[in-house]
Amino acid sequence: MKGRNWSRVTRRGFLIGASSLLASGGSPARAAKPLSAKAIATLLRKYNVPAVSFATFEGDRIKLQAAYGERQVDSTKVTPETRFQAASLSKTANALCVLSLVRDGKLNLDDPVNKHLSGWRLTGEASDKVTIRMLLSHTGGTTVAGFPGYQRDDVIPRLDEILDGVAPANTERIKVIAPPGAYRYSGGGVIILQKLASDMEGAPYDEIVERRVLQPLGMSNSSMRQPLQSIKGKLASGHTIDGDVIRMDYFIYPEMAAAGLWSTPGDLARMLMMMLDSAEGRPGAFLPQDLARQMMTAVHADAGLGVFISPKGLVHHDGANWGFRAVYFVDPKSRRGKIVMANGQRGDMVYNELLKHL
Repeated sequence: MKGRNWSRVTRRGFLIGASSLLASGGSPARAAKPLSAKAIATLLRKYNVPAVSFATFEGDRIKLQAAYGERQVDSTKVTPETRFQAASLSKTANALCVLSLVRDGKLNLDDPVNKHLSGWRLTGEASDKVTIRMLLSHTGGTTVAGFPGYQRDDVIPRLDEILDGVAPANTERIKVIAPPGAYRYSGGGVIILQKLASDMEGAPYDEIVERRVLQPLGMSNSSMRQPLQSIKGKLASGHTIDGDVIRMDYFIYPEMAAAGLWSTPGDLARMLMMMLDSAEGRPGAFLPQDLARQMMTAVHADAGLGVFISPKGLVHHDGANWGFRAVYFVDPKSRRGKIVMANGQRGDMVYNELLKHL
């Protein structure tokens, strides 16, 4: 399908936009005058995006949840419970899943990933030196930046076919091609961790994330399952740059750890507040304090473990699947956060403007 490489948004492109956003007031600690419903509708029309959903939190509570527009163009209205594809925000949920295995003593962050893989090994120069920490922080030197996804009537590849880059997979083999330790954004490296989790737990990855992350955090409107056809009426459909619904509503991402999460801004707010609870060492938090602080500390440049850290100390991530855009920013010092999800190719243009007013 023409345009499928839209899902391969580079980190460099996002960071240029993020720097501009932060300089103009995008920090969760600052906001311009809130936009009216009419102004948001105008913004959506301007960029041919049918709907946007957003949430903010402050301290220990979600301060705002709202949704505007249509689940599918000329269709039913969205609500705060409508699920959108979170795209690369999935990497944060995946990091929490992997860190829960570390928390439970099942692995160490600095273990070579090949130590824990069954039936498949990462290959390439110095591949045995690639650690779990490196894959979480995009410093493993691995291939495949992002994934274009599959239409729902495509033959969907198995995980081993994706790892090996053989048909029907539509990406190359995942291997090491750069010296481990240097930053190289790699969704492919994250997919290796999807296999690691399944190998260690002996269960499908979506079930592992459900049990280890989504249920404990109360994320009842979230799932990694592909596809979520049983709740189709609760899902937003993706849309092209011209605002047309994409064929069969949305693409499927068997590369769940990198791009497969369906969620809502409210659920993502709960996840992010839990991360802050853990980093502050609160009783009963999801992760031990030291582990959470490692997650939100840059390993190389601005890359933490499943998150990025801005020069101002904001924790953030963006996401771009075919027909969907998503982003979050969190200020750990003030415990304020913003999450925006949209169902259009130019949803990033919408959230760049909207974030200034949240």
